[in-house]
Amino acid sequence: MFVGQGLDKKEIMKFDELIEHYENAIGYESTVKGVPMSEENLELCRTFVSDIHDCPRQDVRVMYRGPRTSTGNGTLRKDALSFDVYHTPRYR
Repeated sequence: MFVGQGLDKKEIMKFDELIEHYENAIGYESTVKGVPMSEENLELCRTFVSDIHDCPRQDVRVMYRGPRTSTGNGTLRKDALSFDVYHTPRYR
């Protein structure tokens, strides 16, 4: 698969696929892991994690995965091929 191939599709991920990424995250700190990058998938996963943990959206964090082209510390959203979503409660 070439970089960017398949990312042009703007379909929302099906529930079965979302559950598969949820199950892939078992044993990791993330709630969903390895979700293909698209705005629709990002919004769906943020809502899913917020509902699963019964928390506000501000407690949902996203870690982008892919090549580190412009920074050495992490992958930028524009360079991401996939992402993981975490629930990290803020102290109140």
